[in-house]
Amino acid sequence: MNLISTKNHSCHISEYLLPRRQHFITALVRGDAEDAAQVIDELVAGQRSLLEIYLEVIAPALVSIGGSWCSGEIGIGEEHLATQIVIQQMDRLRSLFVPPPEPRSPYRVLVACVEGEQHFVGARMIADLCLLKGWTVDFLGPDTPTSALVEMAKRRHAHLVALSVTMGQGMAHVQRVLDELAGLSPAPNVVLGGQLFSANASSVSLHRGCVIARDAAEGVDLIGKLLRADRPKAVLKEYLLALGRRVRDLRTKKGWTQEELAEATRVTRGCIVAVEGGKQNVSMNILLRLANAFSVAPEVLLGSTGDLVKVPRRGHEASDF
Repeated sequence: MNLISTKNHSCHISEYLLPRRQHFITALVRGDAEDAAQVIDELVAGQRSLLEIYLEVIAPALVSIGGSWCSGEIGIGEEHLATQIVIQQMDRLRSLFVPPPEPRSPYRVLVACVEGEQHFVGARMIADLCLLKGWTVDFLGPDTPTSALVEMAKRRHAHLVALSVTMGQGMAHVQRVLDELAGLSPAPNVVLGGQLFSANASSVSLHRGCVIARDAAEGVDLIGKLLRADRPKAVLKEYLLALGRRVRDLRTKKGWTQEELAEATRVTRGCIVAVEGGKQNVSMNILLRLANAFSVAPEVLLGSTGDLVKVPRRGHEASDF
């Protein structure tokens, strides 16, 4: 089984979650996909978060299934079936919780299991929780060759690489990946997770910007902190030039002249000329007028992506995620 440790959270499980966790485990042991889906439906209807469902129900259930296999209570076939049922439910949860892909944060997180590591469910959990945060995520899955992993981090311009490893033989591959990632320019930050690090963290030589997470919750928290620390300082001139380009592009798409945009926003044509030229230090008032005229969210005009986001109509407010 592939899990990021949940031992730091086991004592906090609620009376609501505990019986549903046990019900989920029973369904997995029996290979009852419908019963397992019913448990997940109850959790969603009970407004439990994706993090709670992953960390307090699915992850401990997989640990239990792994223990039953190791003790001989269930066979390898039952263990594989249980894992596939879990993957199916995670796919469902991703479709329910994770927002559409546009627009996403410019920060890119690459999630993978090191070479030889076949257990990938914990890494998939981290990838899903990162998607929930709005970050752009590349999930490479199990058994990613070191050369391919490093090449993808370089080619995809990953700001951070999250690695999962549970098997002892994976430690040598982890060290090689860390050494090669450190040689990239710029070198991405790295978060390591998996049961192996609970006992063997000291056997890895950590480079600058590399940390170890004890569980999924801490892993996502550390990823967020490292991404924020890596954020470049904002330069006013660059933002004004980018704003000008977006305003010009949106105006052109609408087929408006500068005079027509000025009329729609109730500002002077000279103001529009200055904005599009990147010379106008725009007030919040003007920014909101421009956003309303184009029917886009204000952050689209200032963000690092040119993708358009429709402003929700009244009565159709956007969800928290």
